Amino acid sequence: MRDNDSAVRSSTAIRIISAAPERVVLMTVALALAAGLAVTVGAHYWWTVVPGAIALTALGWRACAPQPATPRAALASGIALIGTIAWTVVNIAMAAEYVLVVRDPGFLSLSGLWLVDHGSTDIPAAAAIDASAGTTQIVPDANEAWNLKGDVVQPQGAKMLPATIAVGGWLAGETGVLGANAVIGAVGILAVFALARQFLSPMAALAPAGALALTVSHIGLSRPAYTEPLTLLLVIAGILWAWRGVAERSTNLLVTGAIASGATMLVRVDGPSYAIGALAGVGIALASMEADARWRRQAALTFAAWQAIAVGVGYLSVAVWSTEYLQRLADETHALLAVYAVLVLALAVWAWTWTGGPGQWLARLSVTLGRTGAMVAGGVIVAGLLVLASRPLWTTVHRSTDNPRHQFTNGVVESFQQSQGLPIEPTRTYAESTVTWLSYYLTWPIVILAILGLGWATMRMIRRDARWAVFVGAILAPTLLYLWRPSIVPDQIWAIRRFEPATLPGFILAAAAAGWAIAAHLQGERLRLTVRRTVGVAMLVLPLSTWISISPGAEFPVGGAVNVTTREMIGARDQIDDLCAVADGRPIALLGDGSHFGSLRVTCDVPVVLVFSTPTESQLSTMAQGFGETPVVVTRKSEKVTWTEEPTVAVQSTVKHSAYTLQGIPRSIISRNYSWYAGTVNADGSVTPITTGHTATAD
Repeated sequence: MRDNDSAVRSSTAIRIISAAPERVVLMTVALALAAGLAVTVGAHYWWTVVPGAIALTALGWRACAPQPATPRAALASGIALIGTIAWTVVNIAMAAEYVLVVRDPGFLSLSGLWLVDHGSTDIPAAAAIDASAGTTQIVPDANEAWNLKGDVVQPQGAKMLPATIAVGGWLAGETGVLGANAVIGAVGILAVFALARQFLSPMAALAPAGALALTVSHIGLSRPAYTEPLTLLLVIAGILWAWRGVAERSTNLLVTGAIASGATMLVRVDGPSYAIGALAGVGIALASMEADARWRRQAALTFAAWQAIAVGVGYLSVAVWSTEYLQRLADETHALLAVYAVLVLALAVWAWTWTGGPGQWLARLSVTLGRTGAMVAGGVIVAGLLVLASRPLWTTVHRSTDNPRHQFTNGVVESFQQSQGLPIEPTRTYAESTVTWLSYYLTWPIVILAILGLGWATMRMIRRDARWAVFVGAILAPTLLYLWRPSIVPDQIWAIRRFEPATLPGFILAAAAAGWAIAAHLQGERLRLTVRRTVGVAMLVLPLSTWISISPGAEFPVGGAVNVTTREMIGARDQIDDLCAVADGRPIALLGDGSHFGSLRVTCDVPVVLVFSTPTESQLSTMAQGFGETPVVVTRKSEKVTWTEEPTVAVQSTVKHSAYTLQGIPRSIISRNYSWYAGTVNADGSVTPITTGHTATAD
C-alpha cells in the first residue's frame, strides 16, 4: 500500500512540475488581460484586477492543461523554472530606474506608478490649467509624452503594460513597479520553452529558452519598462495555444490563442501586425488540416471573432486613454487595422466555403506540389530572407527631409553619427541592415540556421503539417514587415525593439528546429546525438558571446554589453525624490526640461506646469495667482529667472545610461550631470532661492 501511495505522490509531483511552466504562462497572461481590461474601463484596483485574473485563469485552466507528463518532462520543467527564477532575481536586482522620460520606459514606468493608487492613467491637471491660462509660454502638459485632454493629462501609449507592472507596486511599492517587467521577461522565457517542447524533446526545449534568456536584447528590454517583453509573451503564448488547438482539435485552445494574439493591441498600437500573422497562420492551418469541415469552419470563425474583439478592445483603450497619441499615429494604425479587417473578412468568407472533404483545395495543392514543390516553397523563403540579409551590400535606405517628424529623426541620427565618427548621412535609416541587427544579439550562425529553419517550417506547412502554418504565419508576417521597413530611430538597443516580440524568439525557435531536423537526416544515432548536443550548446554559448567584445588596438580593447552589466538610468530615482523634497508639497513650475514633467507630477503628486523660454516676472506672478498658492520654480538654467539673490545649486545629480550606437550593441555608458536651481515665486514675480544641498550620484 505504501509503495502504491508513494507512486501516486510521485506521479502527481511529476504532473505538477511538468505543467508548471505553461501554468505560469497562463496565469501571467490572465493577470495582464485582467489589468488591461480593468484600466480600459477606468477601474484598475487590486480588488478588480486580482479577482479578474483568477477568473480568467480558471476559465483557461482546463483548456490549457498541458499534455501528459513524464519524468523527463518534469526534470526539464524543473530546470526551466529554476533557471528563470534565478534570471528574475538577478534582473530585478539590476532593474532600471527609468523615471525620467528620456525614452518610452520613462512614461510607461510613471504610468505604472500612478496606477498603483489610481483607477486610470488620466492625471488631473488641477490648478496647472489656471496657472497656465492666458499665455502659450506656460503649459499644463509636455509635448508628445504628456497630453492635455480636457482637465486631465494623458500619458502616451497603450495601457496594458503600465497596468500590469502596477501590480508590482501593490506588492513592493515603487521598487515593485520598476522590477515588474523583469518578471514578465522571465515568463516570456517560459513561454518559449513551452512552445519549443511542442516540436522538441523537453530537455532539448531548454536550448531555445536559454538562448532567449541570454540575449542582450531580452535582458536589456526587460529591465526597463519596455512594452516588447509583454508583447513577446502574448505573441508566443498565442502561437503555443493556437498550435495546440490545431494539433488537439480544441476550439477552446484556439480561443485562448486568439485572445492572447489580439491583446497585443492593448500593449502596442502596432499590435495588429502580430494579430495579422496569427490569423493568417491559423486560417491556413485550419483550411489544410485533416478534420471535419464543420469543425474547421466553426473554429476559424470563432478564432477570428475572439481575436477581433481583443483587437477592438485594445483600439478602444488607446482611443479613450491616449487620444492625442493615437491621433498622431492615426495613418499607420488605421492602415494596419484596415489590412487586419480585410483579412478577417477574407477568412470569414473563405471559411464558409469549407463544405467538402478535409483540406479541400489546399490538400490537392499539397499533393500536386509534392515534396519537391514543398522544398521549392521553403527555398523561396530562405532565398527571400537571404536577399534581405544582403541588402547592405547593394543598397542604402534614406528617409525624406520634408516631413517634420523625419526632420527631427534626421537630426538625431546625425548627432549619433558625429559622436561615433561615422560618415554623416542624416537621412539614412539603416533599414537595409535589419538582419544585421539580429546578428548583433543572436550571432550570424544562429541567424543563418534560423533562416534555414523558417524554410524548413514552410516546407512542413506545405506538406500539410498544419501546426507549422500557425508558427510560420505568426512569425513571418511581423518579421517581413519590420525587416523591410522598421520605421524606428536606428540606434541600439532601441531599434531591436521591433524584433523582440516575434522575430528574435521566432528565429531562436526556427534555429532549434533546423538543427534538430538536420540531425534527424544524419546516419547513425551517435552522430545525430552529437549534432543535437552541439546545436544546443551553441545556442547558449553564441548569445552569451555577444556580452563581450574585443577590439585590439583600441583604448579599451575589451568591452562589455552595458545593458547586461549595468543598471540603466541609475541615479534618476534619487534625483526626482530630492526635487520632490525641495518642492515640499507645493506646485511646481518646471522651466525648460520636459523630460521631468511627468516625473514631478507623478512622484511629487502636485500640479506642474512647463515653462518655455525666459518667463517675465509678470508671467510668473500671474502663474502663481493661478495656482492659488506659492509655487516652486525648478530649472537647470539659473539665468532664465530673476532671483532676489544669487542662487546656489539645490539638487546635484548624475544619471547613467547606455550609449547610443548605430552599428553594434552598446559597450559604453553616458553620464548625464544635472544641476538644479529652485526657488519660490514672490508676488512680484521674482524668485527667492531655495538652498538644500541635495546631491545624488549614480553608483
